[in-house]
Amino acid sequence: MRLLEREQGLDTVRRALDGMEADGTVLTAVTGTPGTGRSVFLDAVAAHAEQAGCVVRRARGSRLARGLFLGDPAAPLPDPTARPLVLLVDDLQWAGEHALSALSALLADPGRGRLFLVVAVCEGEFATETSGVQDVLHRADHVVRTGPLGPEGVGALLGGHGHVLSDGQVRAWHRATEGNPALVASLLERLDHAERPARARLLDLARARPAPWRLRSRVAAALTAHPDSVGRLAACAALLGGQAQTHVLARLAELDPGEADRAAGALASLGWAADRWTPPVLWDCVREAAEEGVELTDRVRLHRRAAELLYVAGEPAERVVRHVMEVGPGDWTGAAGLLRDTACELWRLGDDALAVRGLRRALREFPPDSPRRGDLLTALADVEREADTSAMLRHVGQALPLLGTVEERAAVVSCVPLTLFLSAPHAVPELLELAGAARARRLPAAAGTGAGTSATAAGTPRARHLGPRLEARVRLAGPGDPAAHDDAVERLRSLAPDPDAGPDDAALRELAAVLVFAGTHSGRLRADEIARRTRWLLEHEPASAVSRYAACALTIACAAVAETGEPADCWLDMALETARGRGDRLLRTAVLSWRALTALHAGRSADARADARRACAASRDPGQGPSVDALEDHDWLSVLGLTSVAVETGDAWLAERLRDRLVQGPGAGQPVCRLALRVLRIPLTPERELPVVLADLQDAARRAEAAGWCNPVLFPVDLWCVPLLLRLGDPEAALRLLADSCDRARRFGAPGALGRILRMWGTVVRGRYALSLLSESVAVLRTSSNQLELGRSLTAYGNRMRAAGRPGADEVLAEADRIAETTGEAVLGRWTEVRQPLPPGAPVACGNLSDTEWRVASLVALGHTNQDAADALGVTRRAVEKILTRLYQRLDVDGRSGLVPAVRRMAGRAAFGAGVLADRL
Repeated sequence: MRLLEREQGLDTVRRALDGMEADGTVLTAVTGTPGTGRSVFLDAVAAHAEQAGCVVRRARGSRLARGLFLGDPAAPLPDPTARPLVLLVDDLQWAGEHALSALSALLADPGRGRLFLVVAVCEGEFATETSGVQDVLHRADHVVRTGPLGPEGVGALLGGHGHVLSDGQVRAWHRATEGNPALVASLLERLDHAERPARARLLDLARARPAPWRLRSRVAAALTAHPDSVGRLAACAALLGGQAQTHVLARLAELDPGEADRAAGALASLGWAADRWTPPVLWDCVREAAEEGVELTDRVRLHRRAAELLYVAGEPAERVVRHVMEVGPGDWTGAAGLLRDTACELWRLGDDALAVRGLRRALREFPPDSPRRGDLLTALADVEREADTSAMLRHVGQALPLLGTVEERAAVVSCVPLTLFLSAPHAVPELLELAGAARARRLPAAAGTGAGTSATAAGTPRARHLGPRLEARVRLAGPGDPAAHDDAVERLRSLAPDPDAGPDDAALRELAAVLVFAGTHSGRLRADEIARRTRWLLEHEPASAVSRYAACALTIACAAVAETGEPADCWLDMALETARGRGDRLLRTAVLSWRALTALHAGRSADARADARRACAASRDPGQGPSVDALEDHDWLSVLGLTSVAVETGDAWLAERLRDRLVQGPGAGQPVCRLALRVLRIPLTPERELPVVLADLQDAARRAEAAGWCNPVLFPVDLWCVPLLLRLGDPEAALRLLADSCDRARRFGAPGALGRILRMWGTVVRGRYALSLLSESVAVLRTSSNQLELGRSLTAYGNRMRAAGRPGADEVLAEADRIAETTGEAVLGRWTEVRQPLPPGAPVACGNLSDTEWRVASLVALGHTNQDAADALGVTRRAVEKILTRLYQRLDVDGRSGLVPAVRRMAGRAAFGAGVLADRL
């Protein structure tokens, strides 16, 4: 071990050795608590003495033999001019009575010559207090104490082993070891054969491993040398696992107050604070030794006694619960309730894993039919709500039969996250039946009560909330009933007659969101009404309460297809900040997916692609084993958003990543997930198998429509089938799909979606009918904010007009170029955010530009200087100037002023050509 922060003590020894007289004896005592480096200090003294020309002899006390071999130190000193003798004695406390007497005699009459004696004594050892050791210490001319290291010393010790850590991480190591060098060394020893983890996890990984045998033997030896009461108090302090009041320790160790104080004092002399549980690494080792040395019955008794004493002393409940979980509550009747309350508090504080462990431990104490299990299962389902939705639904189903009243069961079901009733069709009917909610949809609109609640309870505030919540879940659980679609619209308009206003009650707003969604995905509501209603709902739904499975997901889906615009964008931006603030990676992924879907429907394909890529990149690589990143049925809106972006932008990386995450999912039983998986596999399908894939996809689409997914804007599977039909040589079937989609889009009334379908239709047919469709597409899109689709339609219309010899084609194409230039600026901004290979659709081929040339052109088109471009690309300014010269020649433009609009138009045109059937413009 390296000698650190001991220079002052070494200077004291050097001065004493250099100042020795011709005849005489100098005694220096080195003291310190266990593990502070006394032996290493003696090694440094020996090295200095040998360099000074001294004769060095060493001896060490033996704990087992209680002896010390000294020999005859006077023999080597024949005359006063002989070399001085340096005698180093380690662990003097174990020298034994005979050796200590001989040493005292030597100090009293050293004889001729010079003797420099250095003895090391361990503080806190029981034998240190004997009279012989104390007599030697009292005779010392100099005393050097080896104390703990400071944070800088701990950092230097870690750095010597190749672990260069930040100041905060070093301070954590210092707190865990209290600067004790032996404890730091023991942690480093545990890391010798471990895979090199992240620096932030080094300390946790080391503490999770068993203490080295050498440290454990030294700790055990130090305790066994003391009276039995010291070992008992240390074992109990280690078992409690944290700070504890002295009287609690005394009662657990079954010591009277006087014995407990003396035992605590003995531990404190070793540097071990039993009441403060410092240093923590030392107490980890004591706990390991204590658990191995205690029989099972005593261990169970001690943990249960510890739980009761901590509970009576008012310690935090999580400390009490750890002991109960270790061995079970036994006869302690209040343990189950304590486990439940503590688990709920731990869940609130973010420790979901420990909360689940506590509740599962409490469940083991009750038989399967015990009513107490219903309460515990309900709490367990609450904890699992976001982390494991399948387990949550299972535990709710187990809890409901154990609850006493219908109202209790209804309350539990009404707390199940809303959108799970849409994505788990096999699990929810039983839940609703057990909650007595089978007739909730048919209740009078004004009743406002849950099905099954008593007449006396119907007027209570709780029942008034239960009614709308249950109704929302019943309606969401059966989206395929056509009668329910019309009923949902009627219910919505009776609940909120004014589309620009809504109910103040949160439960009624949740119901309103479900009703709007029902009218959207069935196509019964028009886009303008949906936009007004979703705008109001988003204004009254705080983004700080965002959840993956709440009503906000339904509202965002409706807002996207109804082209609600800025209110949805602002709400999603705030929701993303909320997810970042919580550190919730899964929620962040979901919100990014929702934002990508909204941007796609608004015509911001570059923003949509960037958000979709960030959503997938935020997850770990699925190839690294089972992962919570697999997309399941409950994540249908994320799947819909990511799939739409992958198909509409032709992003192969995004499609591959999404396929992997969908394959990991347990069932892909929800219509969105089933269809997404089929659509994403089309590019991988051999040509000869395409007819089978198409038939399978169309069959899945029919099943989805039968399940209520009738809106071609929200779920445009028919449009995704059109290129495949054209590829297989069946234009009639493609036209039938386009005509049907167009009719439904007209009824829905979203101008962006209708204009897109008209443009696709117009590029498939020929002649005057094509011009008519494209003209209508342009007219419709002028009422929309979707400039990307307008640019596509103008391009297609202008090219068809030019081919037909119609006047006005140049003006139409010029307008398309202006839109391309504006669109291209946004596209370029996204492409230059990160240095990565250009995405599919990047206009490298336009002008035959290389990747580097295109990046330089993009940066210049965005207004960056030559030096900015050089810094971004890691090249010289001269290199950028040469590239620009080549660009002016290749693109046939006059300098920078001509390059900027040309590059922007190229980027915009590339975006125009990246959509479904956009290659036919």
